[in-house]
Amino acid sequence: MDTAMREPGATADEDTGGTAFARTGGSLAITGRRVSDRTLSDLACSIVAARRKLGDHFDATLFANPGLDILMFLFAEGLDGATVTTNACCAAAGVPRTTALRWIKLLQDRGLIEGSDDVSDRRVTMLGLSPPARDTIRAWLTEIVALPLTRPDALLR
Repeated sequence: MDTAMREPGATADEDTGGTAFARTGGSLAITGRRVSDRTLSDLACSIVAARRKLGDHFDATLFANPGLDILMFLFAEGLDGATVTTNACCAAAGVPRTTALRWIKLLQDRGLIEGSDDVSDRRVTMLGLSPPARDTIRAWLTEIVALPLTRPDALLR
């Protein structure tokens, strides 16, 4: 959508890095610019933090999602192509190490994350998102940015 198609009074939120949106009352309109990867990284962290806050009010095991936590962690930490240790991914998953390792293997088997030996210590495996997974997560987070802020019917889609 062209920036000229923005609703009257809308202002741009971002102009760097997925597609950007302008705030229009309680919703966002596409402006044709891009949401920065830093903003998407912050959103990924906020999604995990918000879900974990449910544990303050309900049994935290009801909402554990180690696969999502690992993917969001790798997205946020790997903005510049950086990789992280398996241990860091296990910690980010917020579940017992054996559970996290099972999820890491599943995500690797599905082609979502890639592993490589650390050049300085071959006992350490470094993990990062595969390029297709990074692109898919970027697109998903960009879609989240575009969701209406006040329309409950968005939950029905």
